[in-house]
Amino acid sequence: MSEFRLPDVGEGLESAEIVEWLVAEGDRVERDQPLVEILTDKSQTQLPSPQSGVIQRLGFAVGDIAEVGQVIVEFGSAGDSVATPTPAAASSPSPPPPPAPTRVGRRPKASPVVRRRAIEAGIDLSTVSGTGPGGRITMADLDAALAPGPPEEPPALEPPPVSTALVSAPPVQTAPVRSAELGWLDRGTHPLRGIRRVTAETMARSWQIPHIHGNDEADATELLDARRRMRERDPHGAASLTPLAFFVLAVANGLRRFPVLNASIDTDNGTITVHQNINIGIAVASDAGLSVPVIRNADQRSLFNLADEIGRLTQAVRDRSIVASDLQGGTATITNYGSLGGRFATPIIKAPEVLIVGFGAIKPRPFVVDGELAARPTLPISIAVDHRLIDGDVMTAFQEFVIEQLSDPVSLLAR
Repeated sequence: MSEFRLPDVGEGLESAEIVEWLVAEGDRVERDQPLVEILTDKSQTQLPSPQSGVIQRLGFAVGDIAEVGQVIVEFGSAGDSVATPTPAAASSPSPPPPPAPTRVGRRPKASPVVRRRAIEAGIDLSTVSGTGPGGRITMADLDAALAPGPPEEPPALEPPPVSTALVSAPPVQTAPVRSAELGWLDRGTHPLRGIRRVTAETMARSWQIPHIHGNDEADATELLDARRRMRERDPHGAASLTPLAFFVLAVANGLRRFPVLNASIDTDNGTITVHQNINIGIAVASDAGLSVPVIRNADQRSLFNLADEIGRLTQAVRDRSIVASDLQGGTATITNYGSLGGRFATPIIKAPEVLIVGFGAIKPRPFVVDGELAARPTLPISIAVDHRLIDGDVMTAFQEFVIEQLSDPVSLLAR
């Protein structure tokens, strides 16, 4: 018998929460086969099996916290057999067994949110084919299972096939589509687990920061026009060039202009660290909760490169292939809550950073242009800074700089 102990999958990791077992006791597994999904303070990831063999014991239940070095799995030898039911006597005919799409002891792979929606919709997850990593069932798989089939009659009235480009979700959307699951939680008492537990602990620490906030709006007319023209000239990258790429570039330029905002403060040791690199985190919502992957060296990237990186990180969060290194090292954060239709907000700084910038929905609003009131597409911007290091004059100057950049794409791209 051999043991598999919780490894240190990230710098300074002390413990991890067991989110989901991907195997059951008695299962035969191969080397590098995913065993368990864990959640640390930095990321949610799967641990592969270090060997081939038979699972003799799972050391923790879902929701338990395991410390680094503790035994989480005990293996038997590869030659050990899995117990099977004793066959019935030949003279005693037995009824045919019910259909069993999955092995006994192996649940279909799906997040709690997906499972809850399947129960509400009356769907047996064992009948759904998962397209996520390792066959995991995603919300999109459920949507496909719930989608009504094409009408059988009258055939002449059937609509022509719709282009995939028109019905597929944008690859770089950083907030979930509105759905019945948004804000839903069954009545009763629930354990504080998973990303929600990590978020709760992080926000409790961040709430100790003395925030000051600033709200303003930018005229987005030229921004939207520049984006339209760029997409027309580069159809290949059209889907990926969202306003968020412009937001990241403007904030990166602002951090280069005001480096004190690209910093962290340590009051325990009495130090201020101004970071060499500009690494911008983007808040991404998924069915598991909120994550903040990091775009490294954002100020050194082109607009289209930023768009590609936003798409890569967003998809990695959604399909849970994100790695710990993509969630570490941020120096400032952007939250694009406007994708849900919001205007202004009071975002909370992600400690130990000193800046978070929120962007609202671009919509036509009254705006004064050359002394005249006009309807213009405006972009609401909400900023929060750590008042222990940043004063209101610096915050306001930074906000005005970002507004200027986004109002004039030529200055944004000229750097």
